Amino acid sequence: MSDAFTVPEVPIEKLRWRCDPSRLPFETTDDLTPLQGILGQERAQKALTLGVEIAKSGYNIYVCGMTGTGRMTAVQQILDARRKEGSPAPDFCYVSRFRQPEHPRLLILPAGQGRALKQAMDGVLKDLKREVPRVLTSEGLRQRTKARMQEAQRREARLCEQLEAKLTPDFGLFWHQAEAGPEPELAPLIDGQLIPLPDLDHRLEAGTLAVEQYRHLHARYQTLMVECSHGFEDMRRLRRETEEEIHKLERAYVRPLIDKRVQEAAAAFEAETDIQDYFRGVVEALIEHSDRFIASSAPTDKEGHPGVSLPHPGDEEDAFHEYQVNVLIDNADADGPPVIFETVPTYRNLFGSIEPVPEYGGIWRVDFSCIRPGSLHRAHGGYLIFNAFDALSDPMVWPVLKRVLRYGQADIQAHDHSVLMPAGGLKPDPLPCHVKVIMLGDEELYEALAFDDESFTRLFKVKADFDTVLPRNAGTMAQYADFLRRVCDEEQLRPCNRSAVAALLEYGVRLAGRQNKLSARLEHIADVVREADYWADKSGKAMVTRELVECALRERETRVNMTQEQIRELIDEELLLVSSHGTAIGQVNGLVIYETSADYGFGCPVWITASTTMGDAGVVNIEREVELSDAMHNKGVLILSGYLRNTYAYDKPLALSASLCVEQSYEGISGDSASAAECYALLSSLAGLPVEQGIAITGSVNQKGVLQAVSGINEKIEGFFDVCCQQGLTGHQGVVIPTSNIADLMLREDVIEGVAAGNFHVYAIQTLDEGWPILTGLAAGAWQPETGYPAESVNGRVEAQLRRFADQWYALRNGLPYQHDPSY
Repeated sequence: MSDAFTVPEVPIEKLRWRCDPSRLPFETTDDLTPLQGILGQERAQKALTLGVEIAKSGYNIYVCGMTGTGRMTAVQQILDARRKEGSPAPDFCYVSRFRQPEHPRLLILPAGQGRALKQAMDGVLKDLKREVPRVLTSEGLRQRTKARMQEAQRREARLCEQLEAKLTPDFGLFWHQAEAGPEPELAPLIDGQLIPLPDLDHRLEAGTLAVEQYRHLHARYQTLMVECSHGFEDMRRLRRETEEEIHKLERAYVRPLIDKRVQEAAAAFEAETDIQDYFRGVVEALIEHSDRFIASSAPTDKEGHPGVSLPHPGDEEDAFHEYQVNVLIDNADADGPPVIFETVPTYRNLFGSIEPVPEYGGIWRVDFSCIRPGSLHRAHGGYLIFNAFDALSDPMVWPVLKRVLRYGQADIQAHDHSVLMPAGGLKPDPLPCHVKVIMLGDEELYEALAFDDESFTRLFKVKADFDTVLPRNAGTMAQYADFLRRVCDEEQLRPCNRSAVAALLEYGVRLAGRQNKLSARLEHIADVVREADYWADKSGKAMVTRELVECALRERETRVNMTQEQIRELIDEELLLVSSHGTAIGQVNGLVIYETSADYGFGCPVWITASTTMGDAGVVNIEREVELSDAMHNKGVLILSGYLRNTYAYDKPLALSASLCVEQSYEGISGDSASAAECYALLSSLAGLPVEQGIAITGSVNQKGVLQAVSGINEKIEGFFDVCCQQGLTGHQGVVIPTSNIADLMLREDVIEGVAAGNFHVYAIQTLDEGWPILTGLAAGAWQPETGYPAESVNGRVEAQLRRFADQWYALRNGLPYQHDPSY
């Protein structure tokens, strides 16, 4: 390693990539052609195309990436093209299975035929409601019915005469009104009057009936009931036979009419065997229940008597409710396979439900008409798109979704786990479900599903990865400008001139975090355009300029930087201890990022302090001891220990007890970007060398002392620059960063102006040794096999202290007196 004191600063031209507006081949975005499709993402688009075009089981698609990267636009674009090549999916209808109403029947028809079937059945019912009552009240049927009833009455009269002959002189027949009509009942005959049996108890209590007579009548009643039971049964059988014969007669009269009307409707569905079978069932059911036509056509008052019609709402519809058609999926207006975007992918919305209907009297009706489809059913034969995180937040969704995709069948359950309503044990026929599912999510969720459930990768064989960055070249820059034209056109915004486009390209580079990249999160770029247009409106400008873009960016930051301002106040009031002046031993300014939202974070310096003594505890990470650091930070401290052994323990043990602390940190530390600062603080303490407090350090370090790139480099530099401005610029302040981070720099203009004026510095180093001249003014010192490290170098001082610790520790452990060696 070189002991040279000269450490070149990062050249000003490398502190920020600039877009020269004069090199953009247009004046405003009005001169451009709006971007068609999405920007870049060729890998993801190829994966989407493959997944969409392979119509085999398991080739569902997981679209992986962050929001705003064009995921949805790409999916829509590919599916729009695919729809033009496909045909509409079939219609699904549920109808009553008349003899098993708890098992609704599924009918599958060509697109548009479901609606036609419903209209046909509605027409049949409308015609029959008008025509069947005429048949049932025709003179011919009335005469035949009357003759049959008269014959039955004569037979019933003869049976009654035979019964009454057995009853005299104590009993007679008493007729009372029952649900099925007048019913005969034995009644005692007292003083020429028929007395209902229960009235005997009242007469006995009133003293108008002797006990002996009471007992006699009861005994006689029991005897006669046995003798007359066959007669009563004969009378009931006669009535049943009569009713059945009349009903049979009515069916014979209405059958030709019902059969004709239903067959006329069925003719339009001649090619559908299931529909023809359903119509045959309709004919038989309508004939079987033809009496409903009379009931629905006869006006009654609220007591059920002929007169003013006051039916309950829906009474007429309920009489023929089971003949209606529940068109579950109607593709009559579709011009291609369905593409369903489910924005609320709950269990109910995905897999459908059965929704009981309240009826008069506080009861619930649960039948085929209560079945409601889910998005999976609507997407049959097509595509279903939804957000994976939203869907899987419901624990019921994933198990059922796997079952549907595995077996190609989607049952609508008889009850919904999210509601407390009766489902009546309804078990509809299962629906076929051949659908291409496209889930949108992030990498973390994909990995969780892939590792936790082996069936996931069998069901979602295609992963479409959308990158957050794009290569910055002439092609992507031109497409960026075309994208801005599209945004301005679609949302009727003011055009952007060349300077505004240049500013937005620079913002895209900063979002990407690399000078040779552009951010693929175009929604963020579009937001800035919208807000710049707002400020253009406020200032009365006809187009968006660089100044307005910069205004929009400043205002965006102002809306979310309250925490940043509060921390600056704490530093100003010396409640948060940070210093950008002077020197200190074992104390270094590290740089951290505070993230206040998913899209905003700011840098801030923190004191990193070290304490070193003789001992065998090694390097203690205080953050780890109190569980305020994550695994990556702990790894960084362990690597630091490896660096100490590798650099200084080649001929002696490390007899060191040291502690490291990120001061005034109470919410946890993550990442290893502070490991270089921690190493400098530790070595400063060992060497007894004061470190410049006007210099902040960021970077991770490996066991060989090489600095490695870290994230958030711009925010960290700007955060320290702001504190230096707050405490007063001296011309000696700056930040040390890894050389590998130079290509990530996109610093604010005021920071670059401070560097240009010599008030602030940005240094880039490759190894820890290169940073010592900046921090202490001393060279690190290169190790020589014959002489070791130079005595007055940083490494020489550290090694001398560690050797002293080793000797002291050896003497202490072996009970020997310690003699200081003046050579170190």
